[in-house]
Amino acid sequence: MEYQYKLTTNEDKCGKIEVMSIIKLGKNGMSVEKLSNNNVQSISTIHIGASTERRHKVSRLASLLQRYILLAKYLGFVITFLMLVAIRVVPDYKGVSRFNPIEWVEMAVFTDYLWFLAITMFLHVFMYVQSNLYNRDTQSTISKELFYEVKLIFVSFMVALGITFLLKTTFLYSRLTLVMFVIAMIVESSIWIWLHRAILKYLYRKGKIKKNVIIVGAGKVGLKLYENIEKLSGGELSFLGYLDDFKTGEKILGKTSDLEKILQRLEIDRVYVTIPSEKDMVESLLRKVYKYDVDIRIIPEMFDHLSSVFAVKNDTDYPCLQIVKTPLRGLNIVLKRFADICGSISLLMVLSPIFLIIAVLIKIESKGGVFFRQQRIGKNGLPFMMLKFRSMRHDAELFKATLLNQNEMSGPVFKLRSDPRVTNIGRFIRKYSIDELPQLWNVLKGQMSLIGPRPPLSEEVEKYSDYHWRRMDVLPGMTGLWQVSGRSNLTFEQWIDLDIYYIENWSFTLEMKILLKTVPVVIKGVGAY
Repeated sequence: MEYQYKLTTNEDKCGKIEVMSIIKLGKNGMSVEKLSNNNVQSISTIHIGASTERRHKVSRLASLLQRYILLAKYLGFVITFLMLVAIRVVPDYKGVSRFNPIEWVEMAVFTDYLWFLAITMFLHVFMYVQSNLYNRDTQSTISKELFYEVKLIFVSFMVALGITFLLKTTFLYSRLTLVMFVIAMIVESSIWIWLHRAILKYLYRKGKIKKNVIIVGAGKVGLKLYENIEKLSGGELSFLGYLDDFKTGEKILGKTSDLEKILQRLEIDRVYVTIPSEKDMVESLLRKVYKYDVDIRIIPEMFDHLSSVFAVKNDTDYPCLQIVKTPLRGLNIVLKRFADICGSISLLMVLSPIFLIIAVLIKIESKGGVFFRQQRIGKNGLPFMMLKFRSMRHDAELFKATLLNQNEMSGPVFKLRSDPRVTNIGRFIRKYSIDELPQLWNVLKGQMSLIGPRPPLSEEVEKYSDYHWRRMDVLPGMTGLWQVSGRSNLTFEQWIDLDIYYIENWSFTLEMKILLKTVPVVIKGVGAY
């Protein structure tokens, strides 16, 4: 017969829980016996053990699913490799049937192929576990998961090739067979990732797998965290309520001092702490929670004030968070600069006939130079001379002061839809951003990048707030997130927000998205004037 236990406790001034009595209950809830106070230590064992058992039951199904998916994936890799051997290798050996694997042993090269397969699979499994992918958070995006998978496949494949090269067996392999195997691994992994996530979503909807969450602190951070849980968890996380010392309401489960009681009463899987500044309180909470099998996550201080990237450093005896302005650093800067050089040289060569035609048209319509040089502010406030095709009359700057009261842009930026200073050819090249093409020379010189925030004028920068200055943390670009999201139809603050989002969330994927969106935006000429 299974028994439950009714506990009577008392909490002293230091927050320590003292057990007053333990009553054993039968299935009908009736008292069976009152246990002796000498069994006080059993209170922790009963509650903590029960909490651990509940979590293990919930996670067991997810773990089994993941194991079966992994087993099926690696089995698929092996079958695919053997099929490729049957199709590409076996036909070269007369008298060996591609449909009878037993006969393949007669081929001396088959053993070498098996060695390559074994090494590749071992390395993939080893790195998979070492990268903590086996236990990684299921809330990571599918693109991020696929990126890790492709990286593991590529690394394990290349290392296996290197090992087999040292064993002097590499020259026996069919190169096309190995390349096809890598491609097949990537395709199959993508399918398994999608299938795994689809099954998990189904189990979330059915309530078979769910993680119960509580948040300590119902302030600004706690409320935002709740919104993110509801929006991004995909049904995996179930929010039960807050613990807060100063608020009451439907979602408030109690005070922060009630945390251990809540853990004993409810099935909690994860606790978010959003009050790290209350060090003594958090330390007291952690002491109580440590003994429970609960996932504890603390939201770091100042995260909502500085949206920068943080890096953990241990250059002193104290761990610290280094504020990193953008992921665009280190090797990423080198690769981006290499892409800028190659891209600018290629475009300058391909577009040189267009440059000649535009130059002739500008000279025919109005007097003045073909190019317009203007000082702009670049990365970290460094000024440079930006180059453009002249789209206005040669004395346009002299008349700007008379038009300032007609400015159609908010903030420190000056823009007019029907600027009287713009020439006919200038209106055309502005609409399709042809006037920006000479900036390829600025890109080649390293003053600009193909993609980044637009370089502002010095008088605009003088009016910038500290927040606006964030857009100066990277090289300015010819095109960017602002240009492909509405261009001049956006307000100045929307423009700044997009630039800062690009800086703080930089990635090669985001670069490619902007690059691909630039072409149709330029062709349509939307928002350009």
